[in-house]
Amino acid sequence: MLIRDRLPAYISWDRFQANQERLAANRARKEWPGASRQGHSLLAGLLRCGRCGRRMIVLYSGLKDLHSYTCTRGPTGTGEPLCQSLPGPVLDELIAGRVLAAVEPAALEASLAAMAGVERERAELAGHWRLRRERADQEVDRAARQYQACEPENRLVGRELERRWEESLKGRRRLEEEYERWRRAAPGRLTPEDERAIRSLVCDLPAVWRSATTTQAERQRIARLLVERVSVVVDKSSERVDVELHWAGGPVESHTLSRPVRRYDLLSGYSQMVERLRAWCAEGRSTAEIADRLNAEGFRPAKRADRFNGGMTQRLLCRLGLIHRRPHGSRSGLGDDEYRPGGLSQRLGIGRDTIRRWLRAGWLTSRLDAEGHHVIWADSSELSRLRELHALPRTWANEGRLAELCRPNPRPER
Repeated sequence: MLIRDRLPAYISWDRFQANQERLAANRARKEWPGASRQGHSLLAGLLRCGRCGRRMIVLYSGLKDLHSYTCTRGPTGTGEPLCQSLPGPVLDELIAGRVLAAVEPAALEASLAAMAGVERERAELAGHWRLRRERADQEVDRAARQYQACEPENRLVGRELERRWEESLKGRRRLEEEYERWRRAAPGRLTPEDERAIRSLVCDLPAVWRSATTTQAERQRIARLLVERVSVVVDKSSERVDVELHWAGGPVESHTLSRPVRRYDLLSGYSQMVERLRAWCAEGRSTAEIADRLNAEGFRPAKRADRFNGGMTQRLLCRLGLIHRRPHGSRSGLGDDEYRPGGLSQRLGIGRDTIRRWLRAGWLTSRLDAEGHHVIWADSSELSRLRELHALPRTWANEGRLAELCRPNPRPER
């Protein structure tokens, strides 16, 4: 049987209850989010599966520790199929933006209140120290007066009063030392420059949030102060994710975001994109031009890339059968005495990396075809120059000849 307030306790009952609630919250049970962790995720412990209601766990993978949220309670507990999963950064970015938007209107008032609180706390502590120092001075003064009023004949009383006087002096000295230590360690008064710095930080909360000095555990604690839980439902047939944000206190927000998917046919605008690709291929557009048009019209790749490029567009067109990739080493589209880097490498019997290095150095006469690939011109004399360039030893004695061989021969005009 528990009998409260029967014996003196080390801590109060309210403090004990608060400690028990904190311990229960750190156990990461079903109804508690658990303690803040050091991982890259923002919603660890706060995210719930919108299909089954279970808590979604955080999984890390790859060299960059990219995290994802996965509902694995069914497969691990009862052998059910995997419920749903989604990449973590896209969801964290949405929730972080909503948290920053929620605190932005009150940020300036909070900073001013904090500055006023610092000044008020300093004034209260200074008053407390002033009273302690005055009390110590009074005790020293009283002990001195008592000793001075003692008759010389009363030696025992005089020695006791002298001892009390010395103790009061030592106590005042210790108090002064403690006061000096507090004065050096206490926060100083905010100067106008400090106030301007604080106001500038308040006006740029995203920069403070993303600062290297802000730890992920601190971001998680901020999110947990404002967010009760987040529920997601992933549409497995598209990139759509429905998000419900439950704020602390009851308000609920609904959002929709796009997640990275593995296949283009999972994109909601896939059929429209295919129609546009067919039309541009019929117009004879190059892959680089098609990539620019895809980006301009708002289409995005299926995976984590933000924009289309020429190589990505070429692979997509080949997969759709709109263009056919030339076989490796094909001479289609080449004129007389023209080679691709691989063909020239085979003709000269040297490594392909050497050909690429000569291209970067400008030692070859080349052009770009319609797809942006290098086409190298080399007649018989040019082939002889390249063979000699490759075989010539790199010594000081051959420096002049090497400089001559590095200059490519101009292509004759037709």
